[in-house]
Amino acid sequence: MTDFSIIKFNNYQEYLHSFTTVQDFRYLPCHKTVKTLTKLGYREHRSFYEEDEFLSVKKQVEQLLNPTVSSITYYSQYFKGTDPALAALVQREHVNVQQEISTIIFLEISGRSGFSKSGYIDFEASLRNFRFKGPNSVDWKAVFEEKKLLRPQQSDIVFYDWRTRKIFANDNDNYTVVSHPEHGLMFTHKGDHKNIPVTSKKHPFSHNVRRFMIKSPIYGYMILYDHHVRKKT
Repeated sequence: MTDFSIIKFNNYQEYLHSFTTVQDFRYLPCHKTVKTLTKLGYREHRSFYEEDEFLSVKKQVEQLLNPTVSSITYYSQYFKGTDPALAALVQREHVNVQQEISTIIFLEISGRSGFSKSGYIDFEASLRNFRFKGPNSVDWKAVFEEKKLLRPQQSDIVFYDWRTRKIFANDNDNYTVVSHPEHGLMFTHKGDHKNIPVTSKKHPFSHNVRRFMIKSPIYGYMILYDHHVRKKT
């Protein structure tokens, strides 16, 4: 999730100082000690950024708040192959960037250990993260060039490691992850508050999404969930 609180700090020193209190300097008179405790995470529960991470996130937020046409790069232009899954993503990139359609990608990739890793990837958020060089970004240019494989990772909206049996669920700018006791896993779109189910079975919210299963020589099977984003009037 993009951290918009970063924008209020002019530089990294101001950001570090925001974690300190008057009491800190009363009981810990050495400024260096206070900063060390801050970096070790003893000050607050909010996320702490190292300087390079701070600068990267700040740049991303500034570009989001002050977008320019020139900042938008469509990485699908680098696709020259024939893979059906990548071709489907090519068709969806522009409408996702324009936030007309929101596509969730489901992938399951086998690892060297023989165990799989699966995940649900927010296509628009992943593209944007790479465009602004955010943390754990997917190199979409290389993915479309077929030089790198798109893989699920722990920072996706849902990630499951079949070897360790660990599951990670991460809300982001577009979605809230919902585990409903009756309807199962869903994603609630923050823009129009519509629930997006992932099951192929008949579902009370099935009308909110179109589901496509695509057979791919590279990825096996890729499932795409397309949600038409309702704009506020």
